[in-house]
Amino acid sequence: MRSIALAGTVLALTGLGVAPALATQSAPDAGDTERQRGVVLECTGTADGLSAYVNLYENDTYTNYVQVVLNDDPRLARSREPADILSDGEVRAGVRIKGHQARVTGTAHRIGKRKPVHEEIEDAGNLVVSDGFHRRLRNDLALTYRGAKVPLSCAPAFYYDLEVTTTPVVD
Repeated sequence: MRSIALAGTVLALTGLGVAPALATQSAPDAGDTERQRGVVLECTGTADGLSAYVNLYENDTYTNYVQVVLNDDPRLARSREPADILSDGEVRAGVRIKGHQARVTGTAHRIGKRKPVHEEIEDAGNLVVSDGFHRRLRNDLALTYRGAKVPLSCAPAFYYDLEVTTTPVVD
């Protein structure tokens, strides 16, 4: 299986738990350049006796990903690949955990200046070069689960727009 060259994975999601869920996606053909746009929101919060970790990742080229972990308990964790997460500034995503809906709702808007991005990494025998920009997301999100509402604090939280080129590394 070839690994993927996702902008968020390459630039922001290493070690955040997203890559294994997306590893079934195919890498672009050798030497291909593609534009990838989307958002990354990694959030935590605690309220009403409930702690939450929420990972929201949107990529217009590959797939979207929602992950929710409650009380740091793997039995209270789920993920899925929804069609959309962010639309017209509104965030709506969720998963079913133990027969109940864990729903993330709120807003996210791009703010501030674009931050230039350039990164080169080797991934599964390929050189992956990403060029473009990130832009911060101001967000106001909360998770609701079984009557508990948990305000979320998100960092990182950004929009990305990148040209990603994948080329085989020749030894």
